[in-house]
Amino acid sequence: MEESSVRAWSDVDTVENDVEAISLASLDINSGVDIPKEDTHGVYIPPELMEKIVCYFDGQTLLKFKQISKTCVDIANNALRYNKLWKKFCLGEIPKKYLIDLFTKQCDKKIPFESLLEIHYEKAYKKWVQWQNPVFKLTYIGQHNFLGLNGVVKLVCHELDVMIVFPNFMYSFTITKNQISGKYYVISGYTEDCKTDELVVLNPRPVMRHAESRANDVFITCHEKHSNMCPLHDSVFEIHDGNMREHYTGRLVDVDMNLYTNVCCWVRETWYEWHSNIDSNVIMGHLCPHLSFILFTSVVHGLIISRNQTNSILIHGIFKDTCIIAHSWLKKKYSGASAIYMYTNILFVGTLNGYLLAYRLHCMDDLIHLKDKNILIEAKLNMGQINMFDIIDFDDVKVLVVASTNSVLWIKID
Repeated sequence: MEESSVRAWSDVDTVENDVEAISLASLDINSGVDIPKEDTHGVYIPPELMEKIVCYFDGQTLLKFKQISKTCVDIANNALRYNKLWKKFCLGEIPKKYLIDLFTKQCDKKIPFESLLEIHYEKAYKKWVQWQNPVFKLTYIGQHNFLGLNGVVKLVCHELDVMIVFPNFMYSFTITKNQISGKYYVISGYTEDCKTDELVVLNPRPVMRHAESRANDVFITCHEKHSNMCPLHDSVFEIHDGNMREHYTGRLVDVDMNLYTNVCCWVRETWYEWHSNIDSNVIMGHLCPHLSFILFTSVVHGLIISRNQTNSILIHGIFKDTCIIAHSWLKKKYSGASAIYMYTNILFVGTLNGYLLAYRLHCMDDLIHLKDKNILIEAKLNMGQINMFDIIDFDDVKVLVVASTNSVLWIKID
């Protein structure tokens, strides 16, 4: 049993030491054997006392405890009903940036941290446990090929939908489940035009009450030639005019923002700036000549990852004004990285010759120096160079959406 579970017994004054030892032996959470409510070979513990003990468990111990028997399920559910255990588990066991990742994908609308309910924390914790599996099983559930549209330039996932953006056009697709077979498949949705000087991103703003607001739109656009207008607000007057504004040059290559951190970041070819809406006076920038080919931007993870002309990887710390270069980031057989996506503590990498890789990250060094022992996925996809990723992690399904120049592939992860 986990250390926190054992510690719980020592903290309950009403249970004698000899009773603790006997009862712990009878509640082996690693066994799948169903035990009766009353163990004639041990000591019977009243359910109300067991509920108090359950409150000292960590999250994974509680989940294992619920697998023992129906009685244990009832005890755990009663403890959960009257105590905010899922919130405690999430805040105590999941790093905040990974928790924000989970909430961003799980919540069907952007809910402020202070308004999140126990059901949100429960879903996030169970998803976190699923993503910590040591091995992933991949199932191909759909693929679409696009010709004559000058290549995919952006993927934007929202709930079970994905918007596939081309230079002048956007296609919508949805993941749906066959209720009879239980299998997932992809169906096409609506299409719409877009302009070549717009960067389409997911709308992270909360729903506004006034009818004139565009905050009800699922997707919004950031204009390449405009000032860095804040995409977290509905007002056109929220303009970020940093002190280094006169130094930046080049086209807009990426924008990222997150409501839970209240931060947005604009990336141009030679410079990026980030703005905090918590402290409106905080606007910082970073000059770098290697920002024209962006692979990944995340204000939640505090990272911008780019590639230079020699295919070396550059890892920029958004809030630390740092830049680290990794010359031999991947093995030669992978030819070089062409797409990167980070979700919780998992790094997804697409390569120039079509490999899909996934690594478990335990620290920053695992990102800078990729290690074979951390590999979760190594699969050769039949779609050529992989250009970008996004994740669908909503309800009971986890899907990795992978794009090459003219193809998009949906891969279910179990």
